[in-house]
Amino acid sequence: MAASPGGGPAPSLRFEDLDGRLVTLESMRGHPVLLHFWATWCPHCRNEMPLLEEASREHQGKLIVLGVNLAEKRRKVAAYAAEAGLTFPILLDPRGKAAAACGVLALPTTLIVDPEGRFAGQIPMGSMTREGLQEKLKPFL
Repeated sequence: MAASPGGGPAPSLRFEDLDGRLVTLESMRGHPVLLHFWATWCPHCRNEMPLLEEASREHQGKLIVLGVNLAEKRRKVAAYAAEAGLTFPILLDPRGKAAAACGVLALPTTLIVDPEGRFAGQIPMGSMTREGLQEKLKPFL
């Protein structure tokens, strides 16, 4: 369970993307963000990736989907992202600092951050469906 899924402010988070560029959660303000914590070894994570890719494409310009990989090597993560055809940003959390700051205790964990930078919801581990995701996102799109 996330530390503050019911409206608390999201923490200040900094990541590197797969190309080594710095990405901050604060730079996403003004847009709803799906913050998806995952790993390549996690079967539920892999099952949810096509739904996240679909949401990213369907709501391009209105929703930001960020895949935050927990503690895996950049090369392994990049290979998986390419193999899976992921086009949304994949970010690295090599020491799990961002996951800890968000209260992530299990993978996958998907948090919704509203345009003002506050936690606005969470999708429980392994329960993401197309319909459920659309329902959770409806207030923000």
